[in-house]
Amino acid sequence: MTPEEKLELIKRNTLEVVQEDELLQLIKEKEHPVAYIGYAPTGQLHIGHFFPLMKVKDFIEAGFKFTFLIADLHAFLDDMKCPWNLLQHRTEYYKKATMAMLKAVGVDTTNITFVQGSTFQLKKEYQLDTLHLCGEVTVNRSKRAASEVVRFKEDPKLGGFVYPLMQILDPIYLNADVSYGGVDQRGIYMLGRELLPKLKGRTLLSVFTPLLPGLSGGKMSASDASSKIGILESEEEVLKKAKKAFCEEGVVEENGVLVFFKHVLFPLKKETITIERPEKFGGNLTYDSYEALEKDFAEKKLHPMDLKACLAKEVNILLQPVRKAFEGSDVVKKAYPE
Repeated sequence: MTPEEKLELIKRNTLEVVQEDELLQLIKEKEHPVAYIGYAPTGQLHIGHFFPLMKVKDFIEAGFKFTFLIADLHAFLDDMKCPWNLLQHRTEYYKKATMAMLKAVGVDTTNITFVQGSTFQLKKEYQLDTLHLCGEVTVNRSKRAASEVVRFKEDPKLGGFVYPLMQILDPIYLNADVSYGGVDQRGIYMLGRELLPKLKGRTLLSVFTPLLPGLSGGKMSASDASSKIGILESEEEVLKKAKKAFCEEGVVEENGVLVFFKHVLFPLKKETITIERPEKFGGNLTYDSYEALEKDFAEKKLHPMDLKACLAKEVNILLQPVRKAFEGSDVVKKAYPE
């Protein structure tokens, strides 16, 4: 694979690369660059997390090594989305769940490393750098950078303002060449791109993916159980939620069902996808590209119920090894006690 081909693979299904020419130069100069993503261990994982993992798969296939930061302290600093006493348990859950999902989509995990944030974020040098940034950045600037990520209430907690400053430092201390995340992270990393050359003598390269709709349409919400399918839900529950998903006939916009086909199933399969239909409704439909499937759906040649039935079938296949990985484990009960 040429450097240009690697770049195109990394760019697939992304919204922005900052900066593309710098990323290409990195690929040319370094045999195995390092990319990272940060996961704050808050709520339980759902099938929407397959979206970023498919991009991780692209990074790995492009020759990158990849680091998952389980940002336990961030989970507490963000308005205590994870209670202090559950940080370790949720870290263990996130690592176990993410690894199971990576294997489910066929990622070679030999070049993947998991790092718990508190193992390096409490060290003297990191804390001094954090305090240095606290002296450089105003409250308003910090809030603006993190506004799409952190929950700021009317009387916000101080942790929310420290959160983005730590996130700016994380890739430096993880020896990462590229920061990867959703476009909601952009404000934080662009602030880092401005500040880090002076503080640490280097800048940030970033890859951003779009925020994708949930099954109920609109942004996938942690508080809306109907907008997502949990990775440990039963086959019956997956089918039930898929049937209820927003998928209005002929409507492509804000269609979470179509998005899953585009960002997960077609890149994953790298072959045809068959929509099973009774002969009386025209028989099976086979597609070798997402574009062809979307075209038929937009032209109302493909019925939403047939598409949703296929989604449920494919999701259940993906989740089989994930469910198996948690059999006999009490990690979920410890991480999310009733």
